[in-house]
Amino acid sequence: MKPMWYHSLVAAGSALLLSACGSSLPSVTTAQPEAAVMARPFEVPPTMLALQSFTERSGFPEYVMGPGDELELTLRDIEIVKETVTIRPDGNISFGLVENVTAANLTPTELDELLSRELSRFLRSPKIDVEVVEYNSKVVSLLGSVQSLDRSAERTGQGRYPLKTKTTVLDLILEAGGSAPEAQLDEVQLIRTGSTYELDIQQALNTGNNEQNVLLQGDDIVIVRGTNLLSKKVVVLGEVERPNVYRFPEQARILEAVSQAGGLTPNALRDDVRLIRVDNGTTTMYRMNLARLVNRGDFTQNITLQNDDIIYVPRSFIGDVNDVITKIEPLLNILLLPATYRDLYTTGGGLRLDTGESVGGSTVFTTLPGTAGKTTATTEQSASEEGDADGGGD
Repeated sequence: MKPMWYHSLVAAGSALLLSACGSSLPSVTTAQPEAAVMARPFEVPPTMLALQSFTERSGFPEYVMGPGDELELTLRDIEIVKETVTIRPDGNISFGLVENVTAANLTPTELDELLSRELSRFLRSPKIDVEVVEYNSKVVSLLGSVQSLDRSAERTGQGRYPLKTKTTVLDLILEAGGSAPEAQLDEVQLIRTGSTYELDIQQALNTGNNEQNVLLQGDDIVIVRGTNLLSKKVVVLGEVERPNVYRFPEQARILEAVSQAGGLTPNALRDDVRLIRVDNGTTTMYRMNLARLVNRGDFTQNITLQNDDIIYVPRSFIGDVNDVITKIEPLLNILLLPATYRDLYTTGGGLRLDTGESVGGSTVFTTLPGTAGKTTATTEQSASEEGDADGGGD
């Protein structure tokens, strides 16, 4: 039994021949009716007060305390009195002569002022110092391609991190040790209150534009994508600068694949790009109009890729199949096939051209003609399977 990639490449050869014969192909909207570019929704909802880690006070960010935070309270009077207290689940603390003082949703400065007023009922001009010694109320999770450094006293790498002040996604990544070499900082995910947002943190590094470098709140989850998270293998062939096999993340689309391959060459036929796809053993070829995508913003053409997709960008004039095969043959030989791609077109291969001639009731096939006729899957099968003569592209 032939492996799946073999059959995919057989379909690719059929696609090249179909390019010349102009067979009717399904449009891209047939392949992906829901295809529309997912905007990067970096405008996340306003921070919830209970999960907010800071507030601006006199133009400077200051930590907002919450249940679970551990405080060190110092009373400087005749003698210094220190006490460590934890903000209770009800948001209150007790200190010295005062009971049930609300500390949750206050900054250390605000709690200092509140305790000073409460204690002034018993002491003359009490002097209070409030310091947060353990941050537990607002915690975020960091996953994915981040470095784990050898810091004995500090946590690094993936894990849960407390928010201590005004903290952005990039701040969190740097605090955790920085991104790993394979990190895809232009595709960082933020999960907040059940919704997922795609963030381009690379933009902040390249341009200083922090538009998508979102401020974090408690319970946020940040996922830094990396090459280990690239789940789709896609072959890009034809009139691109770097034809090759590429890997992409789950939500990658055709424009990303063409960009990864270096973009289109001057000879590329932009309004007739082909996508060969195998679904449940059935090979289908689709047409996409990248000119309409780029020039008119028609994002229905920018479909989501699937694993083992083959993208072929034809030349402005396709009349010589030999020229196409000769151009892509070395890449296919080296990367994908144990034998030569040209062997697929011999009488022993699976792809041949129907010249329309018949001798004794049998179809005569030629090998690698200069112009394409009508392709068939096999000699006998093509005569009996109506509508499959072009490899399933109709």
